[in-house]
Amino acid sequence: MKGLDFPYILKVYRYNEVENSYLMEFCESTLEEYVKRRNNQPQFDFSVRRRIALQFLYGLNYLHLKGICHRDLSLKNILLRVFSDGAVTVKLSDFGLAKPKESDFTRTETEIRGTFVDPALNRFKDFEPVNDIYVVGIVLSYIFKGVSHLISDSTPLAEIVQKCSHSDPAQRYQTVLEIVKAVEDLDTEPDGAPA
Repeated sequence: MKGLDFPYILKVYRYNEVENSYLMEFCESTLEEYVKRRNNQPQFDFSVRRRIALQFLYGLNYLHLKGICHRDLSLKNILLRVFSDGAVTVKLSDFGLAKPKESDFTRTETEIRGTFVDPALNRFKDFEPVNDIYVVGIVLSYIFKGVSHLISDSTPLAEIVQKCSHSDPAQRYQTVLEIVKAVEDLDTEPDGAPA
């Protein structure tokens, strides 16, 4: 994590080998807690949700550009730094299962782990960015609608979610930047209030 320096990645200041502990940037909330507390509040509108989604996507895109797959994206390890004026900054955290592309650290017999697992992934060793993208659909469903299942209506937002988490990895977005563009192109919340 020392080599990661990006606004939407949790900063680690120091690692203490003796105590096996880290000194990290403080964040007030997980994404799960933040959305749950605000989900039905009028000020937690589409534009706020989209800003949070885009920060999450920019952070994941940065990791992928660095050749790193997160491999354990979840609603609990996407953190939010909340400022006194209500502004928030998303911080991706928990890189315990992350793997740089050039690393062959994952052994062949390693079982597939992670909070959300791409059903198309046969071996954890073969994890690619498109497998992180599978989870993006779940995260976007939660950010925009406050639900932990994939939204599946016929709105443009649901189309993005479904394309992220398509059962066939070849039918998914192949890069996070494609998802960024799709989310940026959403003009307004398609159907009003969150589910």
